[in-house]
Amino acid sequence: MFKKLSIKSKSGESLLSAIRSQGQYIQAPCGGKGICGKCKVEVVDVGIVRACEYFPAGEVLVNMPQPSVMQVLTESFWPDPEPLPDIFPDQDPQCFALAIDLGTTTVVVFLEDLRNHSNLGVQSFPNPQYSYGADVVSRIQYCRENPDGTERLHKAIISAVEHAGAELCRNNRLDISLVKKIAVTGNPTMLHLFKGVNPESIAIYPFTPVFLDEQNFTGAEAGLLLFSSVEIELIASVSSYVGADIVAGLAAVSVNPPSGWSLFLDIGTNGEMVLWKDDEILACATAAGPAFEGARISCGMAGVEGAVSAIGPDGYETIGGKPAIGLCGSGLVDGVAHLLDAGKIDIMGYLEEDAKLEPGNLFLTPQDIREVQLAKGAIAAGIKVLLHDAGIGADDISQVYMAGGFGYALHDWSAGRIGLIPLGLEKRQIRAGNTSGLGARLWLHSGEFRSFTRELTSRIRYVELSNHPEFNDFFMWEMTFPE
Repeated sequence: MFKKLSIKSKSGESLLSAIRSQGQYIQAPCGGKGICGKCKVEVVDVGIVRACEYFPAGEVLVNMPQPSVMQVLTESFWPDPEPLPDIFPDQDPQCFALAIDLGTTTVVVFLEDLRNHSNLGVQSFPNPQYSYGADVVSRIQYCRENPDGTERLHKAIISAVEHAGAELCRNNRLDISLVKKIAVTGNPTMLHLFKGVNPESIAIYPFTPVFLDEQNFTGAEAGLLLFSSVEIELIASVSSYVGADIVAGLAAVSVNPPSGWSLFLDIGTNGEMVLWKDDEILACATAAGPAFEGARISCGMAGVEGAVSAIGPDGYETIGGKPAIGLCGSGLVDGVAHLLDAGKIDIMGYLEEDAKLEPGNLFLTPQDIREVQLAKGAIAAGIKVLLHDAGIGADDISQVYMAGGFGYALHDWSAGRIGLIPLGLEKRQIRAGNTSGLGARLWLHSGEFRSFTRELTSRIRYVELSNHPEFNDFFMWEMTFPE
């Protein structure tokens, strides 16, 4: 579907920048560098252009593609027994809160009843900052290169969250003034941008964020005008790339300690992982790139209707049962696994020519395979570093918690076939779902969970991969595919 819009641009301003300035959503996973080719729009009387490379003279009419319905994961693993709800508002007969899972690609907002300890609804949507780049590095670079970059990205997410919160209240016939608290999880870059703090230092050695500890401020200070008196809490992070989303998610799955060694994986544009047993907790993060989010893949796309999510011996499945128009992350992994089984890709990743997939209009190129190798190699090497530092092997791991939307949709057989996770572990996966959102919700309801999360955070030992003596060797090895 398309919507005709009048877009006004300043002298020397790209159409992409003008579209962003007017608050319109447009795909630009490369951040406007002319690499991905996914910001194409139709300019009336001109034709199809790349918005990042077209510089209109004044006002133009644009047929803007409207964003497809994105499949955003809201469900999650639930601890059994769950932490005791023990936070009771003292005075208010009615008291509500918002729990926000602030992802790089998607955002989920939960409305919680703090008096009755229940969930009243959820809103999910693509992160509007996606127009400024698919990954955190692209967005940080935008902040560095544009004097108003941080403010733009801050306003984009604040406006979207405010709208979602207001919609939840309206759907439940609640006065907005009854919302007293907001708890936010996300990676450090997303948390900096939510607070309106320039995240530039996160991308510059020695990668030191402005803050990692808990942050407390009001809605008015954040620019949430409809929620101006609300108390906002950003849950603490561990390092520049292991954030509150991982801390909260890890706490949620380890409230009732599992037996033996466990591995927690959250794979997206970054890959965060935690290996733990009893009091020993090791964590690291690796830049997987946006391949598993659908970016930098010729027919890749986000998890929207029409995206191929599974390819099997009996055919393929798409999100929403719509005609196939591209591959999301799980479909991409399945596709590569099938090409490996068919002998079209060798263990070094060599693909002679573009290869057609089961949905006949889709294909993968040699460059697509290289992007997958880089992404899966980084994840697998990170896991290997943690195993190395813990002095254990993959066979010692009892369970693998797969957090997030990609992990939830990923298929056991193809994850093992391409070497994304060590062979043998694919059958030990627990699809944990949206653990970040769950952690934010439990934070609002349980003082016991808050104390547990803080204590857990203090015990996490972060492993920096950029200067780890084994990482590069592991990475080069894990770039290959299993035979």
